[in-house]
Amino acid sequence: MNRLKIFEYRQCLTDKNVLTDKNVCSTNKSGRVVEQTFLSVILLLILINIPLSLNAQDKTLSLKQCIDIALKNNPQIKIAEGSYNATEANYISALSVLYPQLGLSAGWTKSGGTSVNGFLVHTGIYENYSTGFQLQQLLYDFGRSNNRITGFEDIKKSSKQDLITATQNLILNTNIAYYNYLQYKRLRDVADEIVKQDEEHLKHAKAIYEVGKSARYDVLKAQADLGQAKVNLIAAENNYRLGRLQLINLLNVKIEDNVDFQDNLDVKQENVDLNTAFKSAIDNRPEILSIKSIVEADKAFVSSAWDANLPSISANAGYNWKSLKIQEPFYPSWNIGLNLSVPLFQGFAVDASVDLAKANLKSAEATYDLLSQAVKLDVEQQYLSLLQGNESIKATDLLVKQTEETLKIAEGRYREGVGSALEITDARVAVYNSKNAFIQALYNYQVTYSRLIRAMGVLK
Repeated sequence: MNRLKIFEYRQCLTDKNVLTDKNVCSTNKSGRVVEQTFLSVILLLILINIPLSLNAQDKTLSLKQCIDIALKNNPQIKIAEGSYNATEANYISALSVLYPQLGLSAGWTKSGGTSVNGFLVHTGIYENYSTGFQLQQLLYDFGRSNNRITGFEDIKKSSKQDLITATQNLILNTNIAYYNYLQYKRLRDVADEIVKQDEEHLKHAKAIYEVGKSARYDVLKAQADLGQAKVNLIAAENNYRLGRLQLINLLNVKIEDNVDFQDNLDVKQENVDLNTAFKSAIDNRPEILSIKSIVEADKAFVSSAWDANLPSISANAGYNWKSLKIQEPFYPSWNIGLNLSVPLFQGFAVDASVDLAKANLKSAEATYDLLSQAVKLDVEQQYLSLLQGNESIKATDLLVKQTEETLKIAEGRYREGVGSALEITDARVAVYNSKNAFIQALYNYQVTYSRLIRAMGVLK
């Protein structure tokens, strides 16, 4: 049945006034098959669409998803990858000296003049055509090339660790931006809650004033409190937008306004032992592993630079064709030989190269010592800050409960006519500050934990 027939069939099902054709709208077996097939397709589409709709409504990104997006799109990683690829190319270039060097050459020369061969004197113009292959192979240079290759291999290892450093730094920055956004979001919600509470308090103050149970001062104070709360909300809203903008900028992708980020600010992290953290930093911190490779590379470059004083042995071979005229046959010839090169004096260039390599080695070793101290200090600082953050969460959580209880008492006293508007203001300010302190303590804890894991060199 073609598409027109199916269309007519559907029309006849929905319009009783349409005249049916026995080939289209009949109730025979063929029509029932078409109807059942059509309904089955519709049902299948509905069933498929249900999970798709659920997935479409899932517009919340987790921290892990944000990290994956940042690693895929942020240009910092691409810059580090480019640097690593460059060192890999340098290593391959250094390695090429161990392989045979094969070349193809072709030439033409034209010369004229007088030549003497015994008593015969010849005057004329001569041409020479030649082409051929040349092969050279380094046999032994007393470790100079091998040491140079080892140095570039260590530099490649160092660059690989630099790439890991860039990756971990980006992950850390994503953590900070993510938690920063969650912090600003919660602070905005607290500011909005205070505005709503102050609006209710203003209504209550006006109602009490209208029945003559309070002074106009209470109304004016409630209006002033509401105005200040709205100012705080404006600032909190702006910080929230900036925090979201900074996070999206770090991800380097377009995020729709209806997409939010999962709130895991309350997640309790695993405990970390200080000695374990120290050992992990020394074993895994990519900056330390990078400078270690640089030290080893400079040692190899010192040896390679000094080895330039030693001779080198190489082999060469060639196969050529020559002719005096382009129209005449080319006659083959071959050659094979060994070369021994002994440097005698190179204008102190070798000594200068050795001194330069030693200076670089000395600097790299000092950098390693300095970096080791800095990493140890970083680990200890983040560890102590994490302990402080954990205690701050407990203290500010208790403070929030206490200030909320104080606010309830102050509101009760005010309704009973024994409290003042100033008590309400002080209590609300205390609640506002305590909630902000609690949110900031959560933020500091999460960021400090991320910094500690980064200091240990195991942030993923």
